[in-house]
Amino acid sequence: MGIEWFRDLSITILAFTTTLLLIFIALLVYSLYRTAKSTLLLVQAATKIMSDTVAQIQKDIKPLLSLLDLIQGVFRGFQSIGKIFKKESKEGG
Repeated sequence: MGIEWFRDLSITILAFTTTLLLIFIALLVYSLYRTAKSTLLLVQAATKIMSDTVAQIQKDIKPLLSLLDLIQGVFRGFQSIGKIFKKESKEGG
């Protein structure tokens, strides 16, 4: 048994260990990929549900918003008229 035998043995062990490590890393990456893919699909489904819900709410609320805008406009009109009469009463006063 010369030094060449030990050199060949160490190269063989290193190659075997490297191969096993690469297989383990490939399996780990594939597992992470599958987990990330399933999580992405769940997020996409949740986003679609949320988008549909928001669209439905906007469709339902649109008439209510128009009514609220009308009420707010009337209220501000009364406030403006009230300010005009308050100024006149202070000036005339």
